[in-house]
Amino acid sequence: MPELLQKSYRDQLVTWIGKTCHFRLLYKISRDGCSAPTFHQQCDGKGATVTVFYNTNKTIYGGYLSQSWNSAGRYINDSKAFLFRLQYNGSSNPLKFPVSDASKAGYGNGGYGPTFGSGHDIQAFSGQINCSGNVFSLNGGLSSGDSYNLNGQTVHTLANNSLKVTDLEVYRVIEGQKQDSPWREHLEWTNETMQELKETLLDYKPMTEANKSAANILLIGQTGAGKSSFFNSINSIFRGKIINRAVTGRSEHSVTTMYRQYEVKDYSRKQFLNLRLSDTCGFQEESALNTQEFVFILSGHLPDCYQFNPMVPFAPDTLGCINDPDLKDKIHCVAFVIDGSTVDDMSDKVRKQMKDLRVRMNHRGLPQVVLLTNIDKICPDVDNDITNTFTSTTVCDAVNKAAEITGLPRDHVLPVKNYECERNLKTAIDILLMDALRQCLDLADEYMDEQLYRGSTEKRKHLAKD
Repeated sequence: MPELLQKSYRDQLVTWIGKTCHFRLLYKISRDGCSAPTFHQQCDGKGATVTVFYNTNKTIYGGYLSQSWNSAGRYINDSKAFLFRLQYNGSSNPLKFPVSDASKAGYGNGGYGPTFGSGHDIQAFSGQINCSGNVFSLNGGLSSGDSYNLNGQTVHTLANNSLKVTDLEVYRVIEGQKQDSPWREHLEWTNETMQELKETLLDYKPMTEANKSAANILLIGQTGAGKSSFFNSINSIFRGKIINRAVTGRSEHSVTTMYRQYEVKDYSRKQFLNLRLSDTCGFQEESALNTQEFVFILSGHLPDCYQFNPMVPFAPDTLGCINDPDLKDKIHCVAFVIDGSTVDDMSDKVRKQMKDLRVRMNHRGLPQVVLLTNIDKICPDVDNDITNTFTSTTVCDAVNKAAEITGLPRDHVLPVKNYECERNLKTAIDILLMDALRQCLDLADEYMDEQLYRGSTEKRKHLAKD
């Protein structure tokens, strides 16, 4: 689940706190559940925190404590505490309300969620609250206590008179500038890097002389995750402007209805790259991918532009079937395309489909990666600047989750940002996309090399027998 606290509001809170600091998400009820024990398990003893309510009246409010939350059943003394409102009725409206009775700034109780002031000024909830239609109707309360100076406001105007929230987040406040140490080594975000990657892909040829055609990379994943958008984005880079050749869109049903082998053309050199991006139907909740049909794709039997028909699956006698596929016809690398903004919500059914397909790929020794899309939608810092990708803890968490789901190594999960609403190409986005494609080609080369080695070994054995 993405963090909701946008950069301008973070900057405002830092100003009010009065020292250089940054935030790390500890607890989020839409992700972790609205439960007092869970809140205390994840937030007690963590030092200074900011608690943020996002209510259904489009108001954002909350409180800051410089002291740790606890479950001791007593008040928390904190002279630096304050309540705040950042947004009112959907419009930015920052107000700070300093503590007036520091001895009762917060209240630590194992049965309560975040609670501020005596009375209490703000009590989030007690026990456990279930979500109903993406809304949590908190059972706490707003009371005109005397622990905070509300400067003519009331707790009801502070919160726009609503404890119905779409989310509640608790952030740990960490002193100092946000560390820029990346969680993964990455290329420099420069025009020179972008041009070098582009030249590498333009000059790419499969390592093996026996396969002079192209490396075949199969894109597969959930409906709407961005398979076709990935091809469009790569194609746009080499076209020099953003175009949409493959049909894209978000729908309950797969937009892709046929098997396509897309070639990428560089218009400056007027040449095609030595690779093909193959697109097929996405995973769907209500219907499983035909496993045998998928095996035919991997083995190179399906012709380009084959129209899928759930009533009549592909078979060896289907018109256009490639009956004796060579290595050049087969898939050389498979890329699972996973939406980073919904990776936490992936259904058990889709996970099982992926697991079943991986068994068949592993049996063939096929290399696999994950293209983790929509990383800008899960982290405000990345949305603001894509070069924050490898310092974002949220993106790192999504990479770890995707690795756990697929069973692939973390370094095989490649975060990318497809072109969607942009009107012009951007260097950092190009670098992420092209570097991911380069890594796919490296794995494809290793696979082709191994297949040719096995083929030559079998041939030598056969000749020895003769």
